[in-house]
Amino acid sequence: MSSLLFSFVYGVFLLRLWAQLPSFMLCLAYCAVILGGIFLAQLLRQRRSFKDFALSWPALAGIGLSAGMLWSVFAATQAMTQQLPSACEGERLNVTGRIVSLPRPAQPIGERFVFQPISGAESCWQSGVNWQLSWRGDILLKPDEVWRFQLRLKRPNGVVNPGGFDGELWWHQNGISATGWASSGERIAAAETTLDGLRWRIRQHLLASFADQPDAAGTVLALLTGDRAGMSIEAWDRYARTGITHLVAISGVHITMVAWLVAWFVRRCWLRSPKLALWQPAVRVSGVIGWLAACGYGALAGMEVPTQRTLLMLGMIVWLRCLPGEMRATQSLLLALTAVLLLDPLAIHSAGLWLSFAAVALLMAGGMAPGEEVSWRAGFRAQWLATWGLLPLTLALFSRLAWLSLPINIIAIPWVTFTVVPVAMAGLLAHSVSEPLGHALWALAIGSMAMLDELLKWAAALPGAAIDWHLPGATVWALGLSIALLLMPRALPGRQLAWLPLLALCWPQPSLSEGQLRLSIIDVGQGLSVHAETAKHQLLFDTGAAFSDDAGAGQRIILPYLRWAQVRSLDALVFSHDDNDHTGGGGAILRTLPVAQVWGEWPSHLAQWPLAERPPQQGCRSGQRWQWDGVEFEFLWPDPTFLLKRDNERSCVLRIRAQGFTVLIPADLEAQGELTLLAMQSDLRADLLLLGHHGSKTSSTESWLDAVAPREVIATVGYRNRFHHPHSTVQQRVMARGIPLYRSDDSGLLRYEFLQVGQWPRVQHGRLLDKHYWRAKPQLLSPQPSEMPP
Repeated sequence: MSSLLFSFVYGVFLLRLWAQLPSFMLCLAYCAVILGGIFLAQLLRQRRSFKDFALSWPALAGIGLSAGMLWSVFAATQAMTQQLPSACEGERLNVTGRIVSLPRPAQPIGERFVFQPISGAESCWQSGVNWQLSWRGDILLKPDEVWRFQLRLKRPNGVVNPGGFDGELWWHQNGISATGWASSGERIAAAETTLDGLRWRIRQHLLASFADQPDAAGTVLALLTGDRAGMSIEAWDRYARTGITHLVAISGVHITMVAWLVAWFVRRCWLRSPKLALWQPAVRVSGVIGWLAACGYGALAGMEVPTQRTLLMLGMIVWLRCLPGEMRATQSLLLALTAVLLLDPLAIHSAGLWLSFAAVALLMAGGMAPGEEVSWRAGFRAQWLATWGLLPLTLALFSRLAWLSLPINIIAIPWVTFTVVPVAMAGLLAHSVSEPLGHALWALAIGSMAMLDELLKWAAALPGAAIDWHLPGATVWALGLSIALLLMPRALPGRQLAWLPLLALCWPQPSLSEGQLRLSIIDVGQGLSVHAETAKHQLLFDTGAAFSDDAGAGQRIILPYLRWAQVRSLDALVFSHDDNDHTGGGGAILRTLPVAQVWGEWPSHLAQWPLAERPPQQGCRSGQRWQWDGVEFEFLWPDPTFLLKRDNERSCVLRIRAQGFTVLIPADLEAQGELTLLAMQSDLRADLLLLGHHGSKTSSTESWLDAVAPREVIATVGYRNRFHHPHSTVQQRVMARGIPLYRSDDSGLLRYEFLQVGQWPRVQHGRLLDKHYWRAKPQLLSPQPSEMPP
């Protein structure tokens, strides 16, 4: 039984490893050969007789592996074939469909929701597909309404950077086949009475009635319905820094508590009737009703993967009470995981699935007996095991370590579990009978959460409350092995050698030497951000765009990448000019990392930043130069003797020289600035050129390209951006000169490592370095450098 279940799970897990999805028919033929061989081997082993035919564990493992691989490849193939046809991208479509999710606030304005088409533009979709749309209309959208929208769609395509969020994986996992904007719409049919409609009404009431406590109200809303629309980025970051994100979302603890409370109440009532007690055992009836109540709570919460796992585990416990014999804990866990993957094999990509099942497996491996959770000592031990046992997986997934997790959770777990959640649930039940009573109970729950939040604010502000720490390569596995040995029972042989794998953490990582340069053009969509690294110094040129006051490329893209790159501070931060797509992420960078020097104009959106808290700042001027670790940096522009009105024309132009090669970054410099700079500088030749103004038709003139004469050029652009960058005329100019042109939306992050004098580095593409079947494949516009004409 265990071999069958484990091999099925492993067969589904292989889905994470496919760089290219294999043909389902090829997989079917392969599995048929394997299963046929297993069947024949079994017959030969049992002397060609069907009498007492029994499969050995290798045969069961082969069957499970084949079934898991077939099922996962089939589901992934279906999801990939439902993607929007390329011919429909950018077209104006009129489509009628249903809103099938809770609309969420979009940034900077409007709402974002999942839309299922019903009619219109039938050549662009298949039955059952889902699109993620953004809407800026005046009418508030409600779930399950039918609307006719005018749309512009594109295939799911996100930024690709090491250490960053994989948006394309998220879209694939959630069945989103296209994204886009709804420019105009008309409501065709009102929403029917559904669970999503109830969740939407709870959201509107809570967030409007408790607007003076937005973070606490948003957290209570998340605990009630799984809807995180009311939670600010600051609140979520605070919970992450204190290690309680598992508590402020609907978790197994909360669902189990609902099941236990309902089962306790039903059991007490059932035992009061001798006839009922004789008809059916109270423990069996109370368990079933408690599980049904937990299912109702899970349905209200949207049935996410951790919720499904908990309900399946509880369901099996109730089911096993009705059967003779006893199933081992590991089999129960494997059966629950198998059931989740049978329902949704793409859930194998979910970080929540791995964290939730790893936590349960860890407690089982640590010797936590069923029923021991009622003891406070067992609860403390469980938290101890979860905190340290999940450390490697947490670091691998989030590159963050919350040192305060253990003491904070000792306070927060009972606080949330036994005060906030029960009172909030009571308020939900009471609200249908008496609105004032329900409101009062919700006020009590929100007030309780606000008190806990004050403690969390204090803890999150402590120095070193959370540490951003990325473990490269196999060191995560070494840390996991060491912690696993330490948490095992003391009698385990070899436990004394738990410190040995930790030596991998102390192993020196390769670093740059004197004169070497690593240049990374970060994929920030329609914007610019370049990270230059020498042996002992770090420079960041521009910070991408901001989507709102509290979210942007700095928070969501650049900081995760810098954590992955193990950057703890910046020696220089350059703001080329005051445009949002170049400086929008600067606030997040300055709040998070120490910055020794700021070059360029201070961004206007950071004008309220206290002067005493600003790092030293100096404008870019032609002729400013310095050297770090044998690498030369020089600003070529702007020149104070030239008065240029356009902000783009005053962009800082940075030149970097290392190992005999030159890199030129002109930011948004346009034609007038290019011509002026050509007149000033006698030698502008560079081996690598970033196209000015993202390759717009107002930049990269023929004389500029001839003077720079680059080996390669890069356009930093967003996928199907509304400016149509890089412009076709610029592309033609570059291609006519036989210069390879790379686009960040096509390649993801682009990295050059100048390590040896005279040896031109081959560009590293983010999409090629981390290939997966769900990720859009690069379509390079030009030949590789090795194919360039001499």
